[in-house]
Amino acid sequence: MDNAFKIDLSNVYSVDEFHDVLREELPLPEYYGGTLDALHDVLSDVGRNWHITFTGCSDAEAILGKYFRTLRRMLKDTEKECPELEVTLED
Repeated sequence: MDNAFKIDLSNVYSVDEFHDVLREELPLPEYYGGTLDALHDVLSDVGRNWHITFTGCSDAEAILGKYFRTLRRMLKDTEKECPELEVTLED
């Protein structure tokens, strides 16, 4: 992988904070809309050859609940569409 990113989610307490962390840690385009659909679109477009490791996932899932579970499914789907993208979710 050309670009490796490690993103700690253990101190994320809201959906807005989650997307703020993504904006800080990933080279997202300015038009990034801060939704899971927008994240899927960006990862499918510019995220090729990225390896993203999310840490603190159990904390984030406990706080974000259904949103995090939807994120997990979306990331798996995006990886299937874009084999050059690799995403790892760690506790």
